Amino acid sequence: MSRFGPGLIFGFCVFSGVFSAVAVSQVIGLPEAAGKEQVLSACTRCHGMDVIVAQPRSSEQWAEVVSVMIGHGAVLTDAEYSKIVDYLSTNLAPKDPAG
Repeated sequence: MSRFGPGLIFGFCVFSGVFSAVAVSQVIGLPEAAGKEQVLSACTRCHGMDVIVAQPRSSEQWAEVVSVMIGHGAVLTDAEYSKIVDYLSTNLAPKDPAG
């Protein structure tokens, strides 16, 4: 293997991961709304969208989850944090059992 082989393989894995995350988000059908791009950018760096949509959460729970992710190394501005929590709280909240 050439000396560039490991770098090329790493680069391919990174780019395929990004494209996979976008493809999964389209299959899962994340709603178009303010904050979606921030969710895709920040959250899919470490895991797939399936992890995010697996369990609906309240606004307080989403704020806690995003705070925990920051504790694990996610880097967000205050504005990005608010936008992500708002998006998740609005679009991935528990369904109202009455409706």
